[in-house]
Amino acid sequence: MKKKPNIKFGERLKAMRKNRKNINQTALGNLMGVKQSTISRWEAGIDEPEHDHLRALADYFDCSVDYLLGTESLPETPRLTPVVGYVGAGEVNIPFDDYAHGDGMDEVDTPPGLRETAVAVKVSGDSMYPAYEDGDIIFYIRNGIDIDESECIGRQCIIKVLDGPIYIKRLSRGSAPGLYHLESHNAPPMHDKTIEWAARVLYVKKA
Repeated sequence: MKKKPNIKFGERLKAMRKNRKNINQTALGNLMGVKQSTISRWEAGIDEPEHDHLRALADYFDCSVDYLLGTESLPETPRLTPVVGYVGAGEVNIPFDDYAHGDGMDEVDTPPGLRETAVAVKVSGDSMYPAYEDGDIIFYIRNGIDIDESECIGRQCIIKVLDGPIYIKRLSRGSAPGLYHLESHNAPPMHDKTIEWAARVLYVKKA
């Protein structure tokens, strides 16, 4: 049975799809196992998903179901996310792993719907243009899993190479289990690397 139309849900779903994931309705529908027309009806406030789809959407956008439904208001005082490092030329050039679950060297407003465990890094310079520009803030969450391939493969991630630096790269599977390729927009790929952990980029706040 269809849920009562929820205009606020539709507005938030559309904002999350465009601003957080930058994907179209067809792509989101494929991920959720529904047609593009269903996503369109959700965003228009005509229909509302059943619980299983709501949970899947919240997990995908890394927010709460209540936030998507519009029953969880944003706090009057904006939450702050710690900035735990700077990134340039694809490499995080200030060691920051000690900050992963604590305070950072700076703080920025937390994007709507992002969980409190998020941290951020700031882009320094134009070496990663056009993917990222000087001053962009990149948000991510480490969930205690070294590498969640279902979350990370084929996506932009913050990546810690074993006994090496931390990069922001697109992660893909390597030539053997446990090895990964690291790809970027304007630098040669790094092949068959062993990595300590990877965390998917969740949100980019443009400078």
